Amino acid sequence: MSSVDSKLYQYAVREAKEAVALDNQGKYRQAMNKYFRAADILMQFMKYNKNPQMRTLCKKNIEEYLERAKVLKSHLSGTKPRRARPAERSSVSKDEAGAESGIEAVSSEEQELLDMISGTIVTESPNVKWNDIAGLQNVKQALREAIVLPIAKPELFTGARRPWSGILLFGPPGCGKTLLAKAAATECKATFFSASSADLLSKWLGESEKLISGLFKIARLKAPSLIFMDEIDAVATKRGEGAESGGERRVKTQLLSEIQGLKSTHDKPLLVLGATNRPWDIDTAMLSRFEKRVHVPLPDLKARAGIFRIHTEGVDSILTDEDFVELAVRTEIYSGRDIANVCREVIMLPVRELDMSGLLEDSSKEVKVRDITLKDFKNALKKVKPMTTKVLLRQYNDWAEEFGE
Repeated sequence: MSSVDSKLYQYAVREAKEAVALDNQGKYRQAMNKYFRAADILMQFMKYNKNPQMRTLCKKNIEEYLERAKVLKSHLSGTKPRRARPAERSSVSKDEAGAESGIEAVSSEEQELLDMISGTIVTESPNVKWNDIAGLQNVKQALREAIVLPIAKPELFTGARRPWSGILLFGPPGCGKTLLAKAAATECKATFFSASSADLLSKWLGESEKLISGLFKIARLKAPSLIFMDEIDAVATKRGEGAESGGERRVKTQLLSEIQGLKSTHDKPLLVLGATNRPWDIDTAMLSRFEKRVHVPLPDLKARAGIFRIHTEGVDSILTDEDFVELAVRTEIYSGRDIANVCREVIMLPVRELDMSGLLEDSSKEVKVRDITLKDFKNALKKVKPMTTKVLLRQYNDWAEEFGE
């Protein structure tokens, strides 16, 4: 067995063990998804492994996983109550029951697909506030007008004053595009659907069109909804270029038709929010679907100082307001994520010093962690470098002048 085969088989075993553990805990929907995934990984493993004994074992395991997953699915949907044990039925949470009742209009085929890949699409109620994001006031205001206000005050957006149906956030990586999307969903109390475009395309190429259709259908049923597609350039690259497969082209066409035919009413709005670090790679037709394109730049001086404060909160330090300003000056082309990495490096430094001196070997001995200092940050900045270059910044600014705002 090659190293690649071995890793694939070990991954399947790990997923199966997690499925059994979740099954025993009464978390049947999560267990079902894990059983399906373990079976899928083993089927991929069998394509490369020709050992007869190993293939026989895998076939047996696949049958067991699929059989148990079907039992759990029947139990959750209530279609075959006799197959589920009474103890299992009493363990189903109210959240799971509510989820089932909220998607009655979804076909069984769509529901099966969504269940199998629920690890790829996340439905959540985020708890991120505007105050959790330092700076970016212009971007926040643009998102309020495009997302929050149409949902919070739908009576204001009637007739010709209709809300945007598609918004694209673009800018350097690590500048808070995902946090902004979550904060907007929290502010307007909308159902937040987070779908990773890259995962959808790479893992579920054969079923991606059905998944996208089901995703938009679920979002309409649970409106007001916000569909957030991170790294949308991974699924919306320019058509006819490179080694584009037929499956990739069908996915793009399906996504284009869903966004174009978005059925949204003033009382049940549905918005699509895309985020990308490479807006110039997006297909022109897809770009036209995003009526509003918002540039999320690197944090300015005030925002950088605020980010340093956020990521050192709760840690003893002797930093003054002037020190935070100095740190902001020293990190001119650092993104929010870069600054967070600098803070993590500094916060761990006192603990590392205690560990290297041997003071942490005795768990019963009480130790005192020293305060972090400005000097610690200066040393950390020599190690942690920004991921964005000035050349790349000019490229974002040029694209924003031509296509964005």
